[in-house]
Amino acid sequence: MEKNSKTNELQVHRLFERQAALHPNATALQYIDQKITYTQLNGHANHLARQLLKRGCKQGDTIAILMDRTPQMFITILAILKAGCAYLPLDSTNPLQRNLHHINEANVSIVVTDNDSLGLEQHEVRIISTHESSLFSSIDKDNLAENGTMDDKCYIMYTSGSTGNPKGVVVPHRSVVRLVIDTNYIQIKSSDVILQLAPLSFDASTFEIWGALLNAGTLVLYSGKSLDPNLFAREVKDNNVTILWLTAALFHMIASRYLDSLSTVNTLLAGGDVLYPKIINNVFDVYPNITIINGYGPTENTTFTCCHKMDIYNRPAHTVPIGTAISGTRIHILDESRNPVAPGKEGELFVSGLGVALGYVDQTKNDRFFYDRSIGDGLIYATGDRVSENAQGEIEFLGRIDNLVKVRGYRVCLEEIQNSILKLDNINEAVVILNKFETGDQQLVAFLQTKKDREITSGEVKKMLAEVLPKYMIPDLVHVNRELPICKNGKIDKRQTSIVAMMDTE
Repeated sequence: MEKNSKTNELQVHRLFERQAALHPNATALQYIDQKITYTQLNGHANHLARQLLKRGCKQGDTIAILMDRTPQMFITILAILKAGCAYLPLDSTNPLQRNLHHINEANVSIVVTDNDSLGLEQHEVRIISTHESSLFSSIDKDNLAENGTMDDKCYIMYTSGSTGNPKGVVVPHRSVVRLVIDTNYIQIKSSDVILQLAPLSFDASTFEIWGALLNAGTLVLYSGKSLDPNLFAREVKDNNVTILWLTAALFHMIASRYLDSLSTVNTLLAGGDVLYPKIINNVFDVYPNITIINGYGPTENTTFTCCHKMDIYNRPAHTVPIGTAISGTRIHILDESRNPVAPGKEGELFVSGLGVALGYVDQTKNDRFFYDRSIGDGLIYATGDRVSENAQGEIEFLGRIDNLVKVRGYRVCLEEIQNSILKLDNINEAVVILNKFETGDQQLVAFLQTKKDREITSGEVKKMLAEVLPKYMIPDLVHVNRELPICKNGKIDKRQTSIVAMMDTE
């Protein structure tokens, strides 16, 4: 992308408009056999933005999106931003009451949807159906004049709820721009092709969408409603995808069982959980020219906080660090009194800088967002993650503060058990949970995924763990599986594994 001193002062849609002017005939979206140029995408979004304003949306409003992954969804996202509003992705697989909670809490004025049987008709929210032919039938070459600031909200995204009830994170334009423009962990070129695989309600989509569209790249829309590894492999290859983002669980599955699907990829980003060195090294053995990036970060700091780049000359050994802060981000490792810890010592990771969100929709939950000039400038976010800085100045992820559990009177880190399992031969994936019963009893349960065509018994696993872990850290139950359940956001479904574990004890 052509850069100037003002690039980082432009809102997301203004940066897109600049690319549409510079690369009018370049392919912005590729969906199956359909190609949409930057000029066409910009023109359709201009037209829809004016339609939204005519129908009562006002600058600063939040507009919800409940749509399938088609070009219309991306026209809608851009139109919402051009109208001076923010978008809130809703998940069609959510129960109605959950989506209603998000709509009401975020004070949504309009829901744009391609589903005419939502069940929202009885509620006080305006529905705009994408089936109305007038919405997408025209192209308007003139961009809208609405002006805003970099601190205006760009989108609201609800967290997964893995640490409690879902919270709506309010992300401003500056945070998205800092993620994909003039950054130090990746250089996205106009020749790059990025696969849009993540659900819009998952913040990996922020990198995929804006990484492509703000750098004049091509965004390829995955055509499946859920992950079909064979369809995934075909669409990556057929579209010559060069940049790919996968959750850790999906990366481990693809790299272990569908490695040939990565033949066109030159940069693969993975994150959301711990990455396994042996699988990464297997990828390097087959594709010595690929770069793999471990991307770490909570939704509250806009997708990535730290990144660790690996290649054939910088292979991981025993663990994969989460690396160093990306551009526009400052990291602070603090003790329980919020004082800096010495290098090599464990502490909680706090972040500040351009990536920090504006807070939660429900401001009563903003206890992890705070100001403290003795730590850093601007708003600071406490991640709740335990980390340390290694001798190379890289950050090592140690686990969640709230993942330290008390078992049989001992403080136990579930990640330590999980990592010990992953060091065993023939294990590709593992998750460890703690079952709690009404009687007060507790039970450590491990779920393992074995390598293809390899067998291992639960007894063998326990015996090998007994050589490296104290007795109180040995799982009471070990489930050996060919596959582990994966959520719609690509992470291991710990809720489903918990249900299985509870059924085993009944």
